[in-house]
Amino acid sequence: MERLVYSNTKSVIIKDKSIISLILRSYADEDKKKILNVTANKPRIILDIISACRLPQTSSYRKINSLIKNGLLIPDGQIPRKFGKKVRKYVSLFENLEINIIKNEISVKAKFSEDARLAVFRMMREKIVNFNEKQNVSDYKNYQVVQTKVISVRSDSMIPFLLKTGIVKV
Repeated sequence: MERLVYSNTKSVIIKDKSIISLILRSYADEDKKKILNVTANKPRIILDIISACRLPQTSSYRKINSLIKNGLLIPDGQIPRKFGKKVRKYVSLFENLEINIIKNEISVKAKFSEDARLAVFRMMREKIVNFNEKQNVSDYKNYQVVQTKVISVRSDSMIPFLLKTGIVKV
């Protein structure tokens, strides 16, 4: 069974049950849904998200961190604040979702936010550049030995799914 089908409008059809479950659980929570809707078209800092959604601060931080950890909120740059501090902005991964149920088969047609797509590319580029700078390279008998480390990524996050299925390519 195919897990993903591309369409011609920069959207994909997700058929993977674990990813669909993650999306449905997130959008079923009213507070998370507000957070994702507020960040769908414009990257915002966390305080702006909380203010725009009119949510309690403590639970909002917990829910925002959950969305970030699951890959539904993507870091999209930083803005300078008082005293030289920088605050990260976040954007929703999806701009639009369409949920279809046909004969007990659930699929989600998802259109990715342009800001999120570009943010994912920037994150990948930064990881690659930082990884190349940190490599320990040594020469031995004209052979080049490169020591690398394993990068672990949460399996229930959207980012590995995007990379594994080829939605986002390096």
